[in-house]
Amino acid sequence: MLYLAKEKALLQLIREKLHLEKQTNIITRDLSDSYSYIGEMNRKLDIVKELIFVLPKTTAESFGKKQGSVYKPLLETVSLLAKTDRVILGFADVKNKEWKNFYFKGSSSVPSSCADVKKLLEGGKFFWEEGEDVIIRSPRQAKGIAAFLIFSKTRNSIEDGEIFKILVSEALLLYWTEQGVTS
Repeated sequence: MLYLAKEKALLQLIREKLHLEKQTNIITRDLSDSYSYIGEMNRKLDIVKELIFVLPKTTAESFGKKQGSVYKPLLETVSLLAKTDRVILGFADVKNKEWKNFYFKGSSSVPSSCADVKKLLEGGKFFWEEGEDVIIRSPRQAKGIAAFLIFSKTRNSIEDGEIFKILVSEALLLYWTEQGVTS
């Protein structure tokens, strides 16, 4: 009987040890995921900070050059953050519901799902996926113009909508800065 009692206690200890090992593995994996997420967010923050610090210089240098060259650093930043080669920046007249301008990186055409600006403007959304594309609309408009970022979806989901909303708002600011200089 003493042997059976000791064997039962040993089995209980083994089960408890396995349970604790499983819990330790789960906690370790969660911690690793957290560190990866923090590292990725720090990298994204560094990329956006670099754009913000470089933007005044590149903006000043691009005025007087080919129209649209002011958006190149912004398109590059979106490309880096979204991990895609195809980025489209579009400006739409909200009142007339028509596209005003497009600027491209890695593409020279607007996806058919985004060609109808009326549909994009009426949705009331600011961040959504349409087929293989992610679409971000500027949260506000300026003088009747709204900006859109469209890029290829390379991951299952994009969690950083706020960063892209900041960038599309920055594009809208650049649009009116460029319009004011060229007018």
